[in-house]
Amino acid sequence: MADLSKAMAIPGAFAAGEFDNQGNLVNYVGNISLAAARMAAMMCAANKLMAKMEAAGWSAYTGKEGFEPAIGFAVSGPEKSALVVGNVGVFVKNSETDFDRAFAVLSSL
Repeated sequence: MADLSKAMAIPGAFAAGEFDNQGNLVNYVGNISLAAARMAAMMCAANKLMAKMEAAGWSAYTGKEGFEPAIGFAVSGPEKSALVVGNVGVFVKNSETDFDRAFAVLSSL
């Protein structure tokens, strides 16, 4: 199980969670409801699969390396984002977050 306290230490983080590849919530912490955490787990698993497909598609279409494996993604809005690496994600406030640092922390979990 991932140490979600490390994800919550990312500046701007307000919730973090871990999910399995089927979209089931493994664990979460932070300022969101259980229902929202469960929905986020499904969204993260689905987007992780889409990122894998897109990376494979770009590799095949362009004939270039470097797209695979897809290891993470971000879904960003004007104020908040979900950042995911592997099976761990964090919700952040964009104005308070350094995305490069956040992805480095997630990559270490």
